[in-house]
Amino acid sequence: MDWKKLGSRVLVAIFGAPLIIFLLLHGKLPFVFLILFINLVAQYEFYQLTEHKKMLPLKIWGLLITVFVTFSFYYYGLKWLWLILLIAFYGILLTELFRNNESATMNVSASVWGIIYPAVFFGFMILIRELPNELGIDYIAGGKWLLLMLVTIWICDTAAYFIGKAIGKHKLFYRVSPNKTIEGAVAGVVFSFITAYIFHLTYIRTLTLAQCLTIALIVAIFAQIGDLVESLFKRDAKVKDSSNLLPGHGGMLDRFDAPLFVAPLVYLYLKFFVF
Repeated sequence: MDWKKLGSRVLVAIFGAPLIIFLLLHGKLPFVFLILFINLVAQYEFYQLTEHKKMLPLKIWGLLITVFVTFSFYYYGLKWLWLILLIAFYGILLTELFRNNESATMNVSASVWGIIYPAVFFGFMILIRELPNELGIDYIAGGKWLLLMLVTIWICDTAAYFIGKAIGKHKLFYRVSPNKTIEGAVAGVVFSFITAYIFHLTYIRTLTLAQCLTIALIVAIFAQIGDLVESLFKRDAKVKDSSNLLPGHGGMLDRFDAPLFVAPLVYLYLKFFVF
């Protein structure tokens, strides 16, 4: 085990986690700016990954649209998302038309996917946070739901890593992530359920135990898939981390690959099946 790397991870968590939790529980524009910052950095890292494959994404278009998407989520929910994306797609296509570059298909695809993943996916964090306003319930509830989601993701990832290291013998998806094991994945599921159960007993009153456990199941499955998807992108680009921005963690995309994959599904579950 790389104890130096583990120490760096712990230090980043000690300083970063309290700030994220504070902004998450506070909500409103400070939380939106946090999401915007994470979105812009993660998107830039994704575009850098595509450049390793000799693609030329339209970064300015992507970053600009991410700003509009993020604030649109806060002020209007999903109402204007389709229009913003339509403008983005036309703008990217027209700009690419006048570029004198090869691989236009790949350039456009990379540019568009950099808006959807991570910007739109992760933007659903804002929709979850603001959902209590729409429902007419205590505003802090949205922060608690997000805290449940993020802590469960962290526990799932930690359990999968350490138990996989200790007893893992069967590879989960060797082609994409050689170190992940089935035993670790199962441990992630089990500890996700335990985390959700504790949250329900001690912290969350707006959701039933069954609803908390359902969120844990969504997290346990799709957080691990989200991690594999990002590993697929990095392996294709032949890089270990999306960047070295966060010591011990890699880049912003490395740190938030699971939440951005899980957030849309948790929002849809809360919106259409719980409330």
